[in-house]
Amino acid sequence: MEHVCLHSLLRTPEDRTHAIGSVIKRLGEIIPGIRNELYPVTSSFGMPVYFSLERAAAPYFGIKAYGVHMNGYVEKGDQKFLWIGKRSDVKQTYPGMLDHLVAGGLPYGISCKENIIKECGEEAGIPRSISTNATSVGAISYMDIEGFRYKRDVLFCYDLKLPANFVPNNEDGEVDSFRLVPVPHAANIIRRTEFFKPNCNLVIIDFLFRHGYIHPDCRGYLDLLQSLRSGDCS
Repeated sequence: MEHVCLHSLLRTPEDRTHAIGSVIKRLGEIIPGIRNELYPVTSSFGMPVYFSLERAAAPYFGIKAYGVHMNGYVEKGDQKFLWIGKRSDVKQTYPGMLDHLVAGGLPYGISCKENIIKECGEEAGIPRSISTNATSVGAISYMDIEGFRYKRDVLFCYDLKLPANFVPNNEDGEVDSFRLVPVPHAANIIRRTEFFKPNCNLVIIDFLFRHGYIHPDCRGYLDLLQSLRSGDCS
């Protein structure tokens, strides 16, 4: 089977969402990580919603999903440091791996900026008075095929310069701990290990380019830059 068609009688987004939802319930034991969080399905970002789909099911249908990732960093003298989170060992996806200070999928009915502010509060205890300063710095797209899953994700990237005395505090139980690391150390973790959740690598590499840690004199600069920018951000 190459594709799935929806019945012509399913004429509204609500009808299609309900029909697809019934199928997902039947596949519940096959699709891990179901969290009852709906993703909008569109032809491209910002276009009308065709239907909404359980977040965990999106890659099983090859549907493009969107998320927000934020580099939370601190400046001390002439050095920059990144706050890194360690995912809970009981997370259904990527348990125990290193992660951004703040990251999350983009659910239906919320803007990217409001979502990053919400995630800042839930994942790191960052008050709104600080999180509203998060700056949009671009987007990254990637594809990943694993088993029956075809991930086609677009990540909207944000930077947030945090006060030097700020210490994050997880509010939703999804993070075991936080650690403040020098940016070059975070780069070495990416270069030499697979400790980071895979898509975090891309967003941090983008940070390294934008903040001058990866520069034209670095070996493979253009190849890496081209790879990072060659995705389908639609």
